[in-house]
Amino acid sequence: MHSSNVWAAAVTAAGDRLVAGLPDGLGLRDLEALTLVATHPGVTSEWLRTRVGLTQSGTVRLVDRLEGLGLVRRRREGRQVGLTVTPTARRRLATWDRQRDAAMADVLSGLSADERDVLVDLLAKALRGTPRTRPDADRACRTCTWPRCEPACPVDASVSS
Repeated sequence: MHSSNVWAAAVTAAGDRLVAGLPDGLGLRDLEALTLVATHPGVTSEWLRTRVGLTQSGTVRLVDRLEGLGLVRRRREGRQVGLTVTPTARRRLATWDRQRDAAMADVLSGLSADERDVLVDLLAKALRGTPRTRPDADRACRTCTWPRCEPACPVDASVSS
């Protein structure tokens, strides 16, 4: 057994299950953007761009699309335009949270509860041990339910001052 093959197969299986669980009409990048905006209300498109890995024009198109779906609102705040999610987006994110949890439970169904706890502890240790900038940390958690990790998010712990 080759460790990188096992790791790559597990990550691929998890990614496939995540994509299979996406709510109708939304792609993974849509949910990433909604998650980030919901967690950081008032952020700008430029802030979002650095976390979803799109060009400036790609981010504008993404925000336009989400606004057209009634999921994001733009709000002028001085010279900047802040983004917020709508109640509809919050409901879609709650659905996504349940589907994401079910997908990950399925991927890990061959492990006992104790083994899952050990795996989570090891993954958290690995996440803490990888130095990141704040935007890189936000990007790493772009599909997470942020309040669930508070106050001890392992990715937050990896951010260098």
